[in-house]
Amino acid sequence: MTVVENYKTELDLVRQNPKLLDNYRFDDDAIDSKHFDRLRLNIAIYNDLKQTDYEIVKYLFAEEKEWRKYGKDGDVDNLYFCAFILTLFNSPETVWLFLEAKNIDFDSGIGFDGEYLVSAGIKETYQYIETAYNPKKTELLKYIGEAEESCIYSQIDIDDWKEEKTFYFKSYKLPIQDELYFLYSTNERELFLKKLPEWINQERAWTYEELSLYRTYAKYANDKFLEIEAFKLTLKKNDKDFLTEEYNQQLAVLYVETGENTKALKILENIIKRTDNSNIVRDCIEQLCRIIIRTNNSSDEISKNSYHIIKVQHKKYSSFSPMVEGLIKDVTEIMKKEKITVPNNSSPKAGQTWWKKFFGAE
Repeated sequence: MTVVENYKTELDLVRQNPKLLDNYRFDDDAIDSKHFDRLRLNIAIYNDLKQTDYEIVKYLFAEEKEWRKYGKDGDVDNLYFCAFILTLFNSPETVWLFLEAKNIDFDSGIGFDGEYLVSAGIKETYQYIETAYNPKKTELLKYIGEAEESCIYSQIDIDDWKEEKTFYFKSYKLPIQDELYFLYSTNERELFLKKLPEWINQERAWTYEELSLYRTYAKYANDKFLEIEAFKLTLKKNDKDFLTEEYNQQLAVLYVETGENTKALKILENIIKRTDNSNIVRDCIEQLCRIIIRTNNSSDEISKNSYHIIKVQHKKYSSFSPMVEGLIKDVTEIMKKEKITVPNNSSPKAGQTWWKKFFGAE
């Protein structure tokens, strides 16, 4: 049984017993927001749409709106996808649900397409609004236009927009064209991790898009060393010079996180030499500070070299962000520490300390 077939089995259970929808409810206090559970059910509906699914999709969309309000982990495309499925029912009454979604916050106001508001059809939507009562009616008409003739969209605009959305969400339509991307976007982590090595080892020219996916997949896999390999390959294949510096910075961060300080120092030093951008220098200084803090050894050569660069750049730019200034203060304290000398065991004091430690004496 395929993954989508599993989703369809879950959908059939919900169709038979709508009370099961409570299992897909958003709970702000819960660790699991059911965000991807709702997506999977929506995918099943998308591939087996029935008019009787309208209430199910409305419920799922209402829960996705709640998810969006609280900023839980997930992908906002899941909200947009659920909204897109609602448009397939061509019901003008969904205009109020879409208006609420567009007004959730500033980002929603920009990201949630205005076309959703008249997705049931220009004529049909205005006919519905004319007879409907809703306190948001004035606000809605102010946005889309007071009358059908003055609507900010044409029916051709809406038809083209629907085609674009169909193309955009094609990855969820059977037959699945890109299995790994599907598993990633539906958060099927266990299956994804099994398929990932095969995807990486495929013979390919490594296009810009494939390299971007490689970095995304490595991060999703939560594998720092795989992320390093992804960025190294990106830099090797990169023909877009304006991104080279950014990729190097991210690679340096990964080297710091994995304790490969020599490699991190070399990259950071080279970046600083090539730029006069204070923001880029600030980010590099932050990582140099983290090298020293992680090492916590004033006599370490990498720490000494890192601290030298920090001092030179701090003098050049006077100050950075409060957070970086705090890190510089911390590393200065580390580097000012005197070396701890090992006591001579032949001395009475050293012998006494050894004796106390051995026998646990006070």
